[in-house]
Amino acid sequence: MPSGALHRLVYMSTAVGVLRAEELDRIYLRAKTVNARAGVTGLLLFYEGVFLQALEGPAAGVMSLAERLRKDRRHSGMITLESQTIEQRAFPEAMQFVAARNLSVGEKQAFSDLRHAVSVRPHMIGAPAPGADNGLWELISAFNPLRAV
Repeated sequence: MPSGALHRLVYMSTAVGVLRAEELDRIYLRAKTVNARAGVTGLLLFYEGVFLQALEGPAAGVMSLAERLRKDRRHSGMITLESQTIEQRAFPEAMQFVAARNLSVGEKQAFSDLRHAVSVRPHMIGAPAPGADNGLWELISAFNPLRAV
């Protein structure tokens, strides 16, 4: 992968213990600062104790950040849903954070559906069929500032 290439990594993980709104805000503000220094943008969603994060930026920055996240004790069970080279960012601005209190009923249902699909995925043999992302990009694109209105 060329060093200047953009990379996207999307993962889902489960919070360890109960995270209060203040702690989630601290996580977001810290992530926003650290990610900005690495040139990483994206989206962080939190609902029912589950994180869904999309990271985009220089491959080295994204992969380094992913390695730090794997070691973070505030969450566990990190499952990579997507990891690939991209031509342009879906989230070109700073990291966005959306907590459960700001999700619509439809977004909550889409998150729950994706969580269920991911939970059964490890029990299936082989990779998902091309284009079968279990609603991942439908959910994520709802928060994309560049999407057509």
